[in-house]
Amino acid sequence: MDVVGDTRQRTLGTKKALRFLSCYASRWPRFTRTSEVWLSSSCIHIHFHLRVLSVGPKYLRSNQYQPKDGLRPARVSGKLASLGGTEDIGVIEERFSIAVVASQLADMPSYTIVYLSDSGYRRLFMESERPLDMPSRGRFTGVAVYLRALRSILPIWTRKWVETLNEVDNLLGVKIDDLFDPKQDSGQMMFDSTFERSRLYFTVLQTLRIISEWIQQSERELQELKKDFGISAQHHMAPRGSLGPNPGGVSPNAFMKEIDEAWEELITIHSSTSKHLLDRIEKKELEIKSFRDGLLSATSVREASRATVLNQYIFVFTIVTIFYLPLSYVSSLFSMGIFPYSDIAESQSSFILTTITTALLTWVVSAVVLWVVHDDRRLSSFMWLIRILCWGPICPPRRHKFKEEGPGSIFQGV
Repeated sequence: MDVVGDTRQRTLGTKKALRFLSCYASRWPRFTRTSEVWLSSSCIHIHFHLRVLSVGPKYLRSNQYQPKDGLRPARVSGKLASLGGTEDIGVIEERFSIAVVASQLADMPSYTIVYLSDSGYRRLFMESERPLDMPSRGRFTGVAVYLRALRSILPIWTRKWVETLNEVDNLLGVKIDDLFDPKQDSGQMMFDSTFERSRLYFTVLQTLRIISEWIQQSERELQELKKDFGISAQHHMAPRGSLGPNPGGVSPNAFMKEIDEAWEELITIHSSTSKHLLDRIEKKELEIKSFRDGLLSATSVREASRATVLNQYIFVFTIVTIFYLPLSYVSSLFSMGIFPYSDIAESQSSFILTTITTALLTWVVSAVVLWVVHDDRRLSSFMWLIRILCWGPICPPRRHKFKEEGPGSIFQGV
């Protein structure tokens, strides 16, 4: 991209061209604008960048062609693990970058348009609704052609986003055949024991959030690009009534009005497209959140039912333990040799009597405790009675005595 003019202007133009190439090839800056307008007395430089997150099986790293030489753009990539043993889908960032450099020193319009894309170089010219070229109409002819080319990129950019959202629908959608197929296990869709489905829902929700941010960012940058172009054209270029020769026979003011209308048309198309995409993303987010909430509810019910069954097992185990606990306790007590029995018959009768008494006492206490604990009102009354019996004699409740003042206490000291 050579720029006509002095050395300083040529150096600045080279820097702008390198920045355009850097914005296309390097990682996307987080807090810095990628698009830019630069107008001077000798040249015009405008570049704009769009990006899209493409999703599909063909975007897996194993299915992509990796060039050994040449430009290797830095792109975000990964994969989404599908469910049910189906094929995983790849995720990769793709960009569309277009720049124009137009000279302002020559009488005839001289401009160069550079279009860079990760895919579909030829589709821009094959699918354009209107011819990209136009008759010469002055020094801003390159800008008018640039706006036409940028308008032709928007359908390709929109189609990429629609394909991405369709892949997300196919990944998370439920087919009617799977619902009514008796061979299909519906428990896999209702419950999530391994948390794979919950992890997929979380990943897709975050991906949709990032997609919304990318679309909104492109809309803001396009509006700022149009605003910067208007300000720069006002301050750095000649007045609109004397923009130089115009071989097309159209007045400069009329041509600048056409350029302004082209900017407005471009922004209107992009805004309507973005609104349609954002509305679809919002509906998909609500749908996924409803799936996630239903999945969490079903999983919680399942875990609660499992906990109930486990409590029943523990209850049976406790009952069995209560039956065998007195026998083991009395056996341990008599095996220590603290009772000096000389007669075996006497020791056996003492053992049997102690075992029966301990067992009956244990079972009666357990039954009473179970009866009390089963009802909240009985439990609160029992706890209140225990508190009164145990702590009443030790810590009697305090009674506050209020000293009554005499009738003349108010006037004391007066």
